[in-house]
Amino acid sequence: MKRYTFLLLLLAGCIVESSQISPSASQTEILAAIEYKRKECGHSPDFPLIVPLDATAYGVELCSISIVRQKCPFREYPLFCLEMYNVDIPGIGP
Repeated sequence: MKRYTFLLLLLAGCIVESSQISPSASQTEILAAIEYKRKECGHSPDFPLIVPLDATAYGVELCSISIVRQKCPFREYPLFCLEMYNVDIPGIGP
């Protein structure tokens, strides 16, 4: 019985989660990061960051964390934001 319980727990950990995030949630997360950095640095980039409708959760989270951790002056978006557009940056993430 213990073997079956262990096997069940092991297999439950292998369930694949969806990597998609809703467009409204991704837009909200990115806008919140930009606003936080704008308040900290006093300005933001001159152009908006358009979040794609098919953005992955990983790309959105990587971009928002990169924005928040970026040093002032905040004049351009981090390179890591390309992950939202399914551009694979070698050595970074999935």
